[in-house]
Amino acid sequence: LARIPGLEVTEVTEGVVPSWYGLTITYRPDELGGLPIERFHQGLLAEGAAEFDRPGSTCPMNQLPLYQQPNPLFPGHPHSHRRYKAGDFPVAEHAHAHTIKLPVWHREQDLELAEQYVRAAIKISDRHKELL
Repeated sequence: LARIPGLEVTEVTEGVVPSWYGLTITYRPDELGGLPIERFHQGLLAEGAAEFDRPGSTCPMNQLPLYQQPNPLFPGHPHSHRRYKAGDFPVAEHAHAHTIKLPVWHREQDLELAEQYVRAAIKISDRHKELL
């Protein structure tokens, strides 16, 4: 996956043992003529690669309802609660907006499935101009 234009796999520092439940991939639209991540993702899904996911539950915490409207969960919370807005946490927001993830397949019998997903990503990357 790391050799596919438009995709960047997070490198693990030597000596670090990750404990991922999902493989996060950073989408680089500038490498694919500015193709929006939504169109790239739709292309993957059209190829049957349905396990490619745009994470929703891992959005920046300030965008979660708890941080927008804490009163239902915390009655009596001061009404002067700070409202977070888009742009307050640009690094987290950028990371979330450019992330695609996959399950971490780890069994020998998963190898063919993983290879199919790599082929789908290569196809969409190679043919990205058709999606612009």
